[in-house]
Amino acid sequence: MADLSNEELKVLLEKRIAELENSDTKEEKAINPESVQALIKTLALPNDFVPLAQRVLELAPRINVVWLHLAECTGCSESLFRTTSPDLVELLFDFISLEYHETLMAAAGWQAEHSIDELLASKKNFILAVEGGVAPIDTYFLTIGANGESGYEILQKLANKAKAIFAMGTCSSYGGVQAATPNPSKVCGIAEVLRQKIVQVPGCPPSDINIVANLSFYMLFQTLPNLDERNRPKWAYGKCLHDMCERKAKFEAGVFAQKFDDELAKSGACLFKVGCKGPYTYNNCPKVKFNAKTSWPVQGGHGCMACSEANFWDEFGFYEEPMKNLTSYIDFSFANSDKKGFASLDKAQIQSVLDDKRVILSFDNETRLLYKGLDDEPCDFLKFEFESNVKLVLANIAKNKLGASLLETYKKEFAQNYAFIEANYDDTPRPSSNIFKFFEYTHVLARGEFLPDMKTFLDLAASYKFKHISPLDIKLSLNDTEAKLDVSKSFRMPLIYLSGGLEIEALAFSACELMFKNLNQALKHLSQKQNKAIAFNFPQSYDHAFFQSQLARLN
Repeated sequence: MADLSNEELKVLLEKRIAELENSDTKEEKAINPESVQALIKTLALPNDFVPLAQRVLELAPRINVVWLHLAECTGCSESLFRTTSPDLVELLFDFISLEYHETLMAAAGWQAEHSIDELLASKKNFILAVEGGVAPIDTYFLTIGANGESGYEILQKLANKAKAIFAMGTCSSYGGVQAATPNPSKVCGIAEVLRQKIVQVPGCPPSDINIVANLSFYMLFQTLPNLDERNRPKWAYGKCLHDMCERKAKFEAGVFAQKFDDELAKSGACLFKVGCKGPYTYNNCPKVKFNAKTSWPVQGGHGCMACSEANFWDEFGFYEEPMKNLTSYIDFSFANSDKKGFASLDKAQIQSVLDDKRVILSFDNETRLLYKGLDDEPCDFLKFEFESNVKLVLANIAKNKLGASLLETYKKEFAQNYAFIEANYDDTPRPSSNIFKFFEYTHVLARGEFLPDMKTFLDLAASYKFKHISPLDIKLSLNDTEAKLDVSKSFRMPLIYLSGGLEIEALAFSACELMFKNLNQALKHLSQKQNKAIAFNFPQSYDHAFFQSQLARLN
């Protein structure tokens, strides 16, 4: 489903107002305009939505909400209770009718169960908000209430009647801590057992703002917010947390806290080296914060734990260290395969293959994306060139204040490697379009030696025990005539990550994954544009199981 534009959302509000003005079910009530303004701002909607939203909330009946507790700790409810715009009293008396919430409701036992049965029998519309994961296999792990029903059974009967379903928190979105290895209760996120579309609002807990604003969006528009590929609202989870962090400039400058109680940490240094997972996390914590916008973990002096990401308990390793192999809990490294991979064309075959209506991704001395031109000669669709002289690259990085600080940190922490660079590179430019030279740059920085062959780098990439890619700022732009692959801004990133405690395996893995991801996009674009199949040309040293796995994706 395509995203709704602001114009379309505005039409929905205007239509609702017209319907409510002539409806017998309208409930005239006073609504705090400051709360409406705060919600519209939070949802990143234009200011001219404010009077329309105000009128809808003044006229619309309060929407019924069932808040279901499954396998969880009630932390998401604790976050909800701290809402300020609207505050909890406003929310409960002016915005929603909370039909069921085990922590807040006065009823208990049979009376509590009766309230659910009564709501279902009434056929009233309601939103279902679920806090906690579900145990759909060994359902006895979560037996609730006077009727002794399992959480799975209660979830199913409510989900079947709900107008919309929100998974509030990481437990209901992905399973959470009880789904961590070895997961004896076989708990999972609710989307794995329901047929309906689930709006995921992950976080451990999510902020009160993310909870309330998502419910409010449905109240206003009677539709779900625009969602990403994981069904998370884009307004809240559409950006990398790291890019909004107040300590990002220190990250770029290579200024890292070495431990939690040092002066660097207290003065705002980046917390990546003590385990912050911000570069791998998508959430708006730095913007909305927690506890009435009081603070958020990084502001309070502790790194992000990636708590809004799936399986964060298992997949991000020890939470006070960067993701290096020694700190992994689960080994996700690439398993070598003996299966026959893709064969490489030799130079004599290239022209005949191009004539045979195929495009070729070539990894010879240059990285090229070849197709047959109008004059029957091979044309290169890929525009890819960079400076491979490490000394000149570092000098270019140091031209601005942040880069100069970063290079000084690297020189201090990797003095021997820097001495190798000074001794083995002169001031002569060495432009290259060979991905081997791109990978060699990282190897020289990390090991202080030249990269002997591609197999060495692929071995390092394949041995990385995590599956999360460290961003490298590689840019690809596509049009009808070319694919431009720009790596010029990526050269600072290995310096940053090395200074922040990552090791060569992480950098090799990320460089390979991101380079092949971009080549995949370029290759797909050209293949579809020309309606041609794909072939490959690569040296023998590239014929590695990890490389073959990347080609499988490309194909």
